[in-house]
Amino acid sequence: MIHPLHTPRLKQALVYRIIEVLLGASIVESAKFSSGELAAMVAETASCWKQQREKFLPHGIPLSNAQQNQLKPFFTAELLDQVRIVKLSQTGESIPYPPFYEKFLATGSSLIPDPAHMTGMPFIDVAVFNDEPTPRAIFHTLVHITQLALIGPERVLEAYLRTLNGQGLWAVVPFEEQAYQLDAQYTGNPADCFSVEEEVREWLRSRRYDKE
Repeated sequence: MIHPLHTPRLKQALVYRIIEVLLGASIVESAKFSSGELAAMVAETASCWKQQREKFLPHGIPLSNAQQNQLKPFFTAELLDQVRIVKLSQTGESIPYPPFYEKFLATGSSLIPDPAHMTGMPFIDVAVFNDEPTPRAIFHTLVHITQLALIGPERVLEAYLRTLNGQGLWAVVPFEEQAYQLDAQYTGNPADCFSVEEEVREWLRSRRYDKE
């Protein structure tokens, strides 16, 4: 759900992922939180997301006509009309820490990007960026907004927290994996059009979001 910059923590996560692929084994630690504790964190974070949406919405601006025309081959017109962009560099704020952040960080084994170094985060349909967003950052965040619209915030959050609890790696959360794949495909060849909504529906049908 987040598009982080190349932080040391993310680089370490990617190194772990490469090791997993090469060795054919997973770097997995024992679960840190019970299912009840995870459910409580999901509910708390979902509520926080809605509050942050209401906070940032008045400061949001729509995508420009040029941006919408660029993104129409990939996203629905309804989503592009609805999304609002917030640039925190203009307000002196930064992306707020989610409620679960400190809890997972305190375990000492979870690799989570620091919100202070994140490029952006979606609060339902409000895309909040720390700095001036690049086209790739906007695309990445719109993939997450599509996921949230089709799947629902609670289910998306549950997958993030479940993966963090089991593997401790933000970068291997299925929703992140898909967003990185699609933004790389878009950046590699913007003329190669595809439907992000259909990609999300296909992952739903094939249960790719359900992997641990």
